[in-house]
Amino acid sequence: MKSNVKATVRLFDALTQRILRVKKGVTARESEQIEELKGRILLVVRTRWLLLCFIGVYSAVAAGFFSLSRFGLFLSPSQSVTLAVSLVVVITHNLALHRNIATLSRDVRFLIPFQVILDLVLVTVLIHSSGGAASWFWPVYLIVTIEASFLIERQREVWLVGAFGGLLYGALLVMEHWSLVPNVPMPFVTAELHHDPLYLLLNWLWVALLNAAVAVIGSYFMALVRRESEAVRESEERLASFLDSANDLIMSITAEGRFLYVNDAWQHALGYDLSEIDTLSFFDVVHPDNREQCAAELRRAMTGENLRPLETVLVASGGRLIIVEGNLTCGNENGEQPVIWGICRDITERKQAEEQLYRLAHHDTLTGLPNRILFLDRLQQAKALANRYRHQVAVLFLDLDRFKIINDTLGHPVGDKLLQKVAQRIAGCVREVDTVARIGGDEFTIVLVNIDNVEDVKRISQKILQSLSVPFTVDTYELFITTSIGITLFPADGDNLDTLVKKADIAMYHAKGEGRNNFQFYTPQMDENADKRLLLETSLRKALDNDEFCVYYQPKVDVVTKSITAMEALLRWKHPKLGLVSPAEFIPLAEETGLIIPIGEWVLRSACRQNRAWLSQGLPRMRVAVNLSGFQFQQKNLLEMITAVLEDTGLDADLLELEITESVIMQNPDFAVSVLNSLRDIGIHISIDDFGTGYSSLAHLKRFSVNTLKIDKSFVRDVEISSADAAITTAIIAMGNSLNLKVIAEGVETEGQLSFLSENKCDEVQGFLFSTPMPAAQVAEFLQEHRRDAAE
Repeated sequence: MKSNVKATVRLFDALTQRILRVKKGVTARESEQIEELKGRILLVVRTRWLLLCFIGVYSAVAAGFFSLSRFGLFLSPSQSVTLAVSLVVVITHNLALHRNIATLSRDVRFLIPFQVILDLVLVTVLIHSSGGAASWFWPVYLIVTIEASFLIERQREVWLVGAFGGLLYGALLVMEHWSLVPNVPMPFVTAELHHDPLYLLLNWLWVALLNAAVAVIGSYFMALVRRESEAVRESEERLASFLDSANDLIMSITAEGRFLYVNDAWQHALGYDLSEIDTLSFFDVVHPDNREQCAAELRRAMTGENLRPLETVLVASGGRLIIVEGNLTCGNENGEQPVIWGICRDITERKQAEEQLYRLAHHDTLTGLPNRILFLDRLQQAKALANRYRHQVAVLFLDLDRFKIINDTLGHPVGDKLLQKVAQRIAGCVREVDTVARIGGDEFTIVLVNIDNVEDVKRISQKILQSLSVPFTVDTYELFITTSIGITLFPADGDNLDTLVKKADIAMYHAKGEGRNNFQFYTPQMDENADKRLLLETSLRKALDNDEFCVYYQPKVDVVTKSITAMEALLRWKHPKLGLVSPAEFIPLAEETGLIIPIGEWVLRSACRQNRAWLSQGLPRMRVAVNLSGFQFQQKNLLEMITAVLEDTGLDADLLELEITESVIMQNPDFAVSVLNSLRDIGIHISIDDFGTGYSSLAHLKRFSVNTLKIDKSFVRDVEISSADAAITTAIIAMGNSLNLKVIAEGVETEGQLSFLSENKCDEVQGFLFSTPMPAAQVAEFLQEHRRDAAE
């Protein structure tokens, strides 16, 4: 492992040097060759210094011995001068190379032949000055030949150097033999030796052949070394090229964080160029939140610990953040300063994809709220914290009232935008520690944590109801929406998560049964209602086919004349097991299941047929009032359906009155205006039911083509004892009169209520004071009795 680290360090050091050379404008390959050649020349220069020192020491020792011998100092002045000049030339040449080798570039190639030839000439001069054929310095030729094999790459050129050295030595011997140059007398050597052809020939052959052998052997071995070195270099270059082209981000830094090397992928990913990297520290590109972690990992790497993959955030050029994952390795060769290598990959896109997948898996794509999975996880956490700190947790289940009407009428794009705005308002009603989730369709759930008082839950629930009561503006539409809320508490209502949600759902349906737009806490009695609801929902799908529905009628009475102005048709369900079922129980089910459309048409057809039958019996002309559900009101073929019913039954349009609740009309006022105008054009009487509960403004009311305002019974019930209800009722009557609209009050049960309404000029009344709803068969008898009573 340690050897691999060292090899990696050497490899990246080479890469670093190559990058620096590229920055200076020289190609990497040529620069490497020049630097390598400089290194070899410098080694030769240092070797030459050692050789000069050796020769100098030898010469000094030899001079000392000769001075004490019978020969004395035998060198002539010319010899001394020649040796001194040669020594100065060698020292000057060597010193110049030593000092200037670093500044040389391509010219260094042409310096090598000159240097080798100069060395051969100087060696020849040295041999001549030290005795010629008798000189002991001829082995220096071999050193120069070894120098040539070390500096010159081509073998033939090395051979030529060896041959040239032999030729120079032979030429020297020939010139001394023929006295072309004077012989230098040496101790222990006879003068005849310089003129003996056989000795000179044998001596020359020995030196020349030995020099040639050294040239051949030296060049051969150096060729082997160069080939191996070239193979290693090419291998390193291939690996370096691979790393430069790798997709992973690779860097080398010191223990202080100074950059030594970065590959192309690193530069491309972070957007820094080499000039910027020289001025940056590793910690400059690490996000401030991750610097402490990275510093700790670097310290651990330098101690040789086994590190796990590191994930951190880097700051790219321009401030862009990049998430990387990788490993750190420390290399410390020969006790030098440690170098840390990092290999990592950019996982920003992967992290973003993971976050997106997590968000898609745990959040609603439309509203951005948590979905059912994340909601249950948050509920589990809230439950655990509640157990630990002895708090309560509240689960709220919300279902938007009549949202399907908006979706079916205006389309899903408008419905989706409305859901987004609803989600924002609900989220604005709770604390940051609470969780609002959308679990499907128009259903939302809320987890309220750290609850100490049930009153806090009531307060938040009421805040939600009030927030949603404010009209929504979606595109060009002004929309009104309400919600029904069911509430359960942990641990009072159960310990299981699904149980808490299920019971909150049951409480929500109970809230819908209580008239919508309210909140209800779960009670065990609601379970019975839930079972009954399931039975009703199952039976309702067969009720119409089994002829289980019937229509009851309740009269509307003119306050002044006491005459019957209309009969309101009220649907009843005679369940085979449960008996007579109130509309408040099954109408919401019919709306949720979509059965309200065929049931509503059946009621309308039955009421019109019955009114036509009363006319045939000679009873006085009067309208029959039919309640129109919000889902029916949004039918695209509503006008065609009503026209067909009137034609089929033969009833005049002015004898039909349609009652539409104020909340239905106000869900989409613009749409309501167009529908009401169409109904008015064919002569149908329009009444706004439950007026005062739907937040309609006078500006909207003027736009509606209606004939009657029907005051909700919740206001009429307490007009005798509540000044607020009395004021509201009086204001509604006054507003209706000012707009030339008839005003009718429902739920009249006492003479006091009737007296109050009469005094305030209410046009019509309806309630148990006059009659309870009755079957169609009793209406004729009731009308006759009422006519006799009015006559008396």
